[in-house]
Amino acid sequence: MKSLLSGNKGPTLMAMLVCLVFAIAAPLRANPKPSAVNAAPVELVIAQSVFVLPSGPSEGKDPFYPRSSRPYASFVLTRTNAVAAPAVAVSAELHLNGISGTAARPLAIINNRTFEVGEEGDVYSNIGRARIRCIEIRPDSVIIQIGGERRMLHLRSGI
Repeated sequence: MKSLLSGNKGPTLMAMLVCLVFAIAAPLRANPKPSAVNAAPVELVIAQSVFVLPSGPSEGKDPFYPRSSRPYASFVLTRTNAVAAPAVAVSAELHLNGISGTAARPLAIINNRTFEVGEEGDVYSNIGRARIRCIEIRPDSVIIQIGGERRMLHLRSGI
């Protein structure tokens, strides 16, 4: 073998042998064993974090506020995902102050706030803020919806 590596062909032949060794070894490393192919995949178990509030200073304390007694207070759990029923402001006093705009786009002024057809907003009344929706604007009246109830507001006579 010394005679093969002694001339100019030595480095070329050595590079060819190294490439041949890698070419033979690469498929052996890439292909897994046949028994491992048919095996069931391993499922990872993810540990869940558990937080326990101490009931007294002997069970633990807040590392940032060690003198605080907040961790030992008993808390009452309340549901925060409960859907609140819409407030019905049936007894709200609403006044149609005026009708303006064009025939194509009429506007109604209710309790000093301007609405167009389909617009929803808050107005101030005798019971506080009330959310209303303007349904229809007529030449002398307006139909609104407040808390699920429809009302018709009329202009005062003489306006």
